[in-house]
Amino acid sequence: MPIRLALMEDLLTAGQSPPMSARPRAVFARRGPIRVTDAGGEAVLDTGACRLFEVAISLHGPGEAWTFELSASDSEMIITEAERHRVILATLIDRDPNEPMIVRADRVDFPPGAVTPKHGHKGPGIRRLIEGRLLAEIGDHVHRIDAGDAWFETGVDPVVGRNLAPTSAFVRVMVLDPALLGEPTFIPWTPEEAARPRGTDRTLFFDTAVTIHSASHQTA
Repeated sequence: MPIRLALMEDLLTAGQSPPMSARPRAVFARRGPIRVTDAGGEAVLDTGACRLFEVAISLHGPGEAWTFELSASDSEMIITEAERHRVILATLIDRDPNEPMIVRADRVDFPPGAVTPKHGHKGPGIRRLIEGRLLAEIGDHVHRIDAGDAWFETGVDPVVGRNLAPTSAFVRVMVLDPALLGEPTFIPWTPEEAARPRGTDRTLFFDTAVTIHSASHQTA
């Protein structure tokens, strides 16, 4: 049984409160403040903040929330009717939902003219561009990525990112092996690439071990 990593978007008006069932999820406040409530209380996320929640929550605006959710899944992708207006990107990852894993969320900023070395990562993840514009070479494909666009990287395919704007930044959520807690995931593609500067600045939001129990096998 694989897991599903899904990126959802909620445009919240004052008083709106969509219920979200218990599962590991990173809530990124694209426009805040976002109030996140659960049975135990409330947290407030200002613009640009990101936090991990594992219990059932509701979101309150006004604002815009990007939510990266992990759940157990069948062998085929399942998007429920209720999710269709919220989903931005969803993918299956071959990982046992009953085994521990690391969920890591961070922000990557590109200064003017930045170009990353060709590289991979030690795990897969979803990215979404907060601002700016990038040209991404991923494997044999080249993509122009504008603000609001989301994409998935396997970690296995080589990647080069080029900043096409004065500044660009994306938020990223990765799923990693437990042994990578606190460890870097960046893999230079060649020794020559390893000698090049990274060219980006990274802000870590959290790096946390979670388990997706079979009881949470639902996508509603």
